[in-house]
Amino acid sequence: AIFHCAYEVLSRHPHSRLALRQTHSAMRCISKRLLAAFALAACLALAVGSEYEAQADDNDSAGCDPLVPGYCILPFPNDFWTTQSRAWESQTGRRVFFPPNVWPADRQGDRIDSKVGGWNALDGFSPIAPILSHFAGLSLEGVPGHQNIEASLAPSCPTVLLDTSTGERVPHWAEIDQSGSDDSDRLFMLWPAQKLKSSTRYIVAFRNLLSYETGLPVSSSPAFTALRDGTPTSIPGIDVRRPHFDAIFSELSAHGVDRSSLQLAWDFTVSSRTNNTAQLVAMRDDALSRTPAAGPQYFINRIEEDPSSQSRRKIEGDFVVPLYMTNSRPGATLVLDGENMPVFQGYTNVSFTVQISNKVVDDGQPGMVVQYGHGLFGSQREVSSGWLQSQADTYGWVLGAVNWWGMSSADVPAVSLMLAGNLTNFKIIPDRCQQGLVNQLVFSRLLMSEAFQKDPAVTVGGVRTMSDRELYYWGNSQGGILGGVLMAVTQDIHKGVLGVPGGPYSQMLFRSVDFEPFFDVLKFRFASSADQLVILNAFQMLWDRSEPSGYMDAITSDPLPNTPEHQVILHYALSDAQVTWLSCLTMSRSMGAVVFPYNVVEDGEVLFGFPVATQPVSSGAVMQGWYYNTPPVPQTDVPPSEEYDTHSCPRKDPRAQDQIDLFFQSGVVVDFCDGKGCGPIDLSGCNF
Repeated sequence: AIFHCAYEVLSRHPHSRLALRQTHSAMRCISKRLLAAFALAACLALAVGSEYEAQADDNDSAGCDPLVPGYCILPFPNDFWTTQSRAWESQTGRRVFFPPNVWPADRQGDRIDSKVGGWNALDGFSPIAPILSHFAGLSLEGVPGHQNIEASLAPSCPTVLLDTSTGERVPHWAEIDQSGSDDSDRLFMLWPAQKLKSSTRYIVAFRNLLSYETGLPVSSSPAFTALRDGTPTSIPGIDVRRPHFDAIFSELSAHGVDRSSLQLAWDFTVSSRTNNTAQLVAMRDDALSRTPAAGPQYFINRIEEDPSSQSRRKIEGDFVVPLYMTNSRPGATLVLDGENMPVFQGYTNVSFTVQISNKVVDDGQPGMVVQYGHGLFGSQREVSSGWLQSQADTYGWVLGAVNWWGMSSADVPAVSLMLAGNLTNFKIIPDRCQQGLVNQLVFSRLLMSEAFQKDPAVTVGGVRTMSDRELYYWGNSQGGILGGVLMAVTQDIHKGVLGVPGGPYSQMLFRSVDFEPFFDVLKFRFASSADQLVILNAFQMLWDRSEPSGYMDAITSDPLPNTPEHQVILHYALSDAQVTWLSCLTMSRSMGAVVFPYNVVEDGEVLFGFPVATQPVSSGAVMQGWYYNTPPVPQTDVPPSEEYDTHSCPRKDPRAQDQIDLFFQSGVVVDFCDGKGCGPIDLSGCNF
């Protein structure tokens, strides 16, 4: 019925044929479900938005920041959108406040409601997201790109990101959005090279930026000119801001940035660590305290013998997890108390899959227990994939998996309806992801419980198959992304491998073929590419609580309360069309990761911010890149070609698999590419 609706309605609508676009390998394993859900979303958008050409009146500038004319909310992030708060209300001294009219309106005039959606409860802005502004006809001449981040620290660099707590310049790179077709609507995006410090105020400054049309410096806006030069103006709200901007100019001047050279400058405050992590940490502590010491209650529902040529037994069941949401179904949200903290609502059953490899049984001794994380909008059934079963059988593993609530196949309809309907409800994703992470934490307790490991369902011929020595994590794609959060909060897993991960989502999505169905829905609702970027930045502020952006710096050092430090490996692939290598670099820098000599790089870039390890590594994080003889990817925020997508290559590479197994066994990370960089090998499906 959904496909019929999509075909009958969308194929006759000139602006909506995009919903019939063939997706990458039919969105891989979950193609029909995902495409159907997005077709439904587009149908619903048509149903509620039949007057396609009707445009909302965005000319109402009341309450807008006039620093970037024509873009109410820019520059962004910006302390203009905060208010002072009392010390006991906020660790940053600020509270985000977005008035009703500031977010972009869609074609029907609908906007995000920041109070209802939770934005106005935040105490600052995302610690790693694009810093957005706009200059007409801007050239990137002299502006540092991701290939030469070190140039951003030069005294003469035209872009400045200043940490006001230390006076130090922050490494960054910049680009101009290329996701849309309207040259006049392209935003200027500045990316911090790594996660910014929590509860810290930053100043952004631009000077000597040039026009590609004239080669001359671009003009500052009338509002900023009046602030910089101290000249009279009739622009509302400028006079009251003069003392604040005078202080900004003084700080910049003290660090070598002349006031008269500025084309734009402003400040913003990064949200606190408590803001981003306290909900999940509280849920973890409460959930584990409610979980019996002997392990959670569980039920075996199905046992399948010899499910594949590499696997001896597959066990499916349910286990009991504390619930903190309005209900256990997709689309639910967290129940919060007056201090914005989750409240226990009872218990729910969560399904799981455990698969025992042949080698474990044949060897007659317990195998390593590996908790696996599945990919984007997938399911725990990925644990039965042929390549993963082969890996488990080669090394003697027992695999366990649960669905990533919030980003599993079951969540697709709810996410689609939100995107096509009320974006104020975006919190259904990060809220349910946080509950999904609690599910993973309790599942770890199940896997290592004596009761479960001795259950007849997981013993074969009287032989115990699961080692009680240690539990390990191995996740790919979405499992690598959310696995980063899991590795920041887990008390039971000490070693994890994050395959093709990244963060933040705001850096990944426009560069991903997997985002195209989402992007099509957003493009249908918001014609302006600038508006689409702003909406994605709004999402990022809430996403920080359940994706690596809020946790990157707490995985291997400076851990969260009652949490040990962890060891991790991060793998990325050049020409990955689903998770950009740039986001893995961002995540890895934020963790203080090291690399081995001659780590592969994209298109001659200079790898910035990574110490080189010449010996095996036994602590912290190691990042390793993989190259499969593919052409360079676009150097802009658009997806690479699907023809050369290497996303699934590292996980199947025998060098990577040997590295992972040795790491799990010994805690030592060894370069299986012999210090030469991980170049092409004969690998089926990964030779282009």
